[in-house]
Parts: sequence; C-alpha cells; structure tokens
Amino acid sequence: MLQAKISFSKIKKTVFVFGIVNFVVYVILFLVFKYLNFLNITSLWIVNYVTLTLISLYQVHKLVKQSGGYVPFLQTFCMIFFTGSWSFILFGIFIFIYAWFDPYLNQLFDMDADSQSRLVSAILVFFEGSGASIIIALIAMFYSSRYEDGEATI
Repeated sequence: MLQAKISFSKIKKTVFVFGIVNFVVYVILFLVFKYLNFLNITSLWIVNYVTLTLISLYQVHKLVKQSGGYVPFLQTFCMIFFTGSWSFILFGIFIFIYAWFDPYLNQLFDMDADSQSRLVSAILVFFEGSGASIIIALIAMFYSSRYEDGEATI
C-alpha cells in the first residue's frame, strides 16, 4: 500500500512549474487559433480546459511516481485548483497585454468594446478558467484516489 509522503514545499513547486507549463500551452494554442482565424469560434476555448485536464492528470501521476506515495484526495483538489488558477492568472495577464496590440481581441469578449476597459477580457479569462479549474480538480481527485485505494500502481 502506498503512503502519503508529499511535502507542502513539493506541492508548491509543482503548482508553480505546471502552472507555467499550462500557460505556455495556452499561449501557443491562442496564437495558433489567431493565425488560423479560429478565435471567433468561442467553443474552441474548451481546448484550454482539455489541456489543463491532461496536464493535471500527468502532474498527479508524476508526483505519485516521484514520491513513491499517493497524493491525498483533498490535497489533489487544492493542488490542481491552484495550478489552474495560477495558469489562468498568467494567461489573463497575457490577454491584457495582447489586447493593447490587437483591438479585435476585445471585440470577442465585450459587447461594447469601445467604451469598456481592456481589463474586462483578462478578468473574464481568469474567472472562467478558475471555474473550470474547480471541475478539473474534481476529476483529478478521483484520478488520484485510484492510487490511494490501490486500484492503480506506480
């Protein structure tokens, strides 16, 4: 049976690193969508959430493999939620900066892009991403419980 041996400092490090990895993937996807003229297809934003899900499951698996022990149920939830929130904070900052160079981007998020702040799109990206992070954290909790229950091995 695996033991829970993951320290808080290791969790903080993995949240920071995997948040940046997620952010880089979001930016790459954003630029690919932009240059393929797919930004106006709003349902493609879900690709960011699929990316966060896959990278989060890998994050849990890698942490279990490195430590030789499982990540407790609630600790997994917090780790994935903070990873997703951190990555979407960074992505929101990127969107805010990018909106200064591309006025068309604000029109995707705002009904009245001329009178609203450029910050609206960054705030929407952050809150939408944080909300999705909660759902993805719940998915990752059940994935990590497989290691705790002994259903999966390292």
